[in-house]
Amino acid sequence: MFNKTNKIRVTVDKSHLFTLGEKMYRESIEFVRELVNNAYDADATDVLVLIADDKIEVADNGAGMNTKGLEQFFTIGSEEKRTHGVSPKFGRKRIGQFGIGKFSALALADEFIVESVRGKYKYTVVFSRASWKSDQSWDLPIKKEEATALDKEGTKIILNHLTKKVSLAEAEKYLRESVPLRAKKFSVYLNNKKVSARTVPGRIIPFNIKTMYGLIEGEVIVALDARDVLEPGMECRVKQVLIKRDLFGVERKYHHGLNKITGSVNADFLPLISARTDFVIDSPEYKLFYQLMQKQLESVLADLKKQSETKNFKKINQELAEVMKQIKDALILNPDFVPAGRAVTRLKRAGRAVGALAGVDLDKREIKNKNETAVKTEKSEKPEAQPEPKIQAKPLVVKKIRLKKLGISCGVVSLGEDGPEVLSQGNLIYINQDHPLYQKFYKKREQFILNLMRLITQEIVLMKKSRITAAEAFSWQSKLLQDALSK
Repeated sequence: MFNKTNKIRVTVDKSHLFTLGEKMYRESIEFVRELVNNAYDADATDVLVLIADDKIEVADNGAGMNTKGLEQFFTIGSEEKRTHGVSPKFGRKRIGQFGIGKFSALALADEFIVESVRGKYKYTVVFSRASWKSDQSWDLPIKKEEATALDKEGTKIILNHLTKKVSLAEAEKYLRESVPLRAKKFSVYLNNKKVSARTVPGRIIPFNIKTMYGLIEGEVIVALDARDVLEPGMECRVKQVLIKRDLFGVERKYHHGLNKITGSVNADFLPLISARTDFVIDSPEYKLFYQLMQKQLESVLADLKKQSETKNFKKINQELAEVMKQIKDALILNPDFVPAGRAVTRLKRAGRAVGALAGVDLDKREIKNKNETAVKTEKSEKPEAQPEPKIQAKPLVVKKIRLKKLGISCGVVSLGEDGPEVLSQGNLIYINQDHPLYQKFYKKREQFILNLMRLITQEIVLMKKSRITAAEAFSWQSKLLQDALSK
């Protein structure tokens, strides 16, 4: 008698379905997102979403559902969209979901109604929270009736007696991100206003990459104005649905232009985690995708950097030439301030330490007068100074002042953020473009020009006389600046 086999009936408490659905769809708009995507799968061209304080309607002009279609609609984990992954009319890759959302609807509203017209018939299912939870049956009644002339093919889903209020602004933002608004022949309207994919003015760089797993396609947008980019990064989508936004690690290498980078990429082959909020990052598909997208963005940012350097060169070249001309005119008016000779090689002032830079010990700079007698006298009293090492950094641009018996050159060079703001070697003046003050004034033309004048006149005054009081230096530099700015 102990060999008899009995059967155990496996049942699921209906309340667990509500709990599971509510956890998966914490906001009403997430469920609306699923309904809009279902309309896309059903080859709808228009979806009308109406949101009121106590009611939500989502109506489409798609293929509609008959009894069999409604059974699949209410089946949890239906294989229909997986086995038929392309829509029959427009050949759309179906987005698909797990189907638990229908039960989440009853965690958001007390009543859930489905009205669908297909062919000559209209089908209606009323899903009441209270009655369904109290009824032991798992069956839902379907009402079938002949469609009238006013009944257009498609599906309308109504949520009555909402338990949570839905913000229109949040709904519009969410729909922009989570439904395929860029798809052809597909429009979504929210309270009679068309919801359009957000566009950012700028340079569009399309790409289409074939891989062993499938196609990666999209476009990188370099915004004209960084303020138009709400959040930098590429919208990564699967079947046109946003999963997350990513910069693919390029932010660790590039900084310039990063805040202007936006765009969208779609790769249907990427595996997703069950919550559909991220990719399976350890999968070979995602690793290849990440690598290819990183390379794509690096190419764009490298091009941006090159363009910026060209633009930077033109700007500095023009403005440094203007500054040097004005200073030359000021020196002509003040010949006493012109350094005594072309052979100015070193400057030395107590406390004017600037540290080692590019292998140069700049603290050891000394003054050498053109007067050979003075030099010989100094050499007889002090140990012979070692030849001054030269700065290795190549200037971005160099401009010269040519006066009788004098030639002063000024170059803009990269010496690092911690390097000196300005320094001189011989008759060469080097301005550090990496210095924080240079970067601060660079974008403001008038302040930038004034800053260049300040630095250059400061070095010219020090070339003129190695031993000079602060008051003298300030007075001479002020006179040069005044005469330069008056031109």
